[in-house]
Amino acid sequence: MYIGENAARNRRRILEGLRNGSLLPDTYVITLPESGNHILDIRPVCLLRKEERESRELLILGIARGYGEAAEVVRSMIDDMYQKTGAFNWTAYMESLPKICGTEVDSRK
Repeated sequence: MYIGENAARNRRRILEGLRNGSLLPDTYVITLPESGNHILDIRPVCLLRKEERESRELLILGIARGYGEAAEVVRSMIDDMYQKTGAFNWTAYMESLPKICGTEVDSRK
């Protein structure tokens, strides 16, 4: 998971809040796109539907405090993706990463 500098300072509180379905003002999550026209989505936690906040199905790729930091995190993610794969394909990037604890990383798309 990618974490912005400000979010890292509050990592524990943010992760617990996400697990508990809290609103977390000024906190953003980076997810796979809801539409096929984007590489990644930046979504404010407070605008996630209650079902999304409480779901274990929501794949969070990154977290940030503030929209500016979220944009920086996405830039870093896209830079890493392009350097590793030579393309803007998140699935190919996730598949290129080493397996964690003997299990494949779930790319969801």
